Amino acid sequence: MGASGGSVAGCRAILAELPGRIKKTVNIELDSFCSRKSEMLESSKNLEYECKLATLEILYVWKCLTLTGTQAEEIIQAVNDRPPDLSPSSLAVSYLLVGLSWNTLENPLKAEQAFKISDTITQSDQRDNYITVCVLSEMAELYHHLGQTEDSILMAERAQHGYKGYHLENRLYNRVHNLDIS
Repeated sequence: MGASGGSVAGCRAILAELPGRIKKTVNIELDSFCSRKSEMLESSKNLEYECKLATLEILYVWKCLTLTGTQAEEIIQAVNDRPPDLSPSSLAVSYLLVGLSWNTLENPLKAEQAFKISDTITQSDQRDNYITVCVLSEMAELYHHLGQTEDSILMAERAQHGYKGYHLENRLYNRVHNLDIS
């Protein structure tokens, strides 16, 4: 992940690189997502933080984010040190990444807590926010691995009924319907 230098041009350069790194020659959905993200970041007061967050978000959505223990710890620390005035969407993504990080560090209780915070934020933010579906999918898988079958099924059903109408509908459809909770 390159440094943005704190400029919109630097952030756009990072976002422009991502489609090529994700092993797809032509991906209109990804190009559109990156363009939307870079436009949203133009007015950000926390450009460097949100640009790095957007990079991790895109890698996560395209299932290219694999965390090591050290990376997971760095994400948790970065979110703990986050700027105080993030948008609800960025805050929800931050907690989603923290949940993934705690899951990587094999601390399911803290992972669940982070996922629940993200879910609460996305429910109160009425804009187009696909993060809800991602959080519910992650919670379904977490509960499945913990042997909490009823909770796992409940989260999977919420995710399956909530993925329509988002900019990433095709990607979310695949994520939701490939949940491994059987």
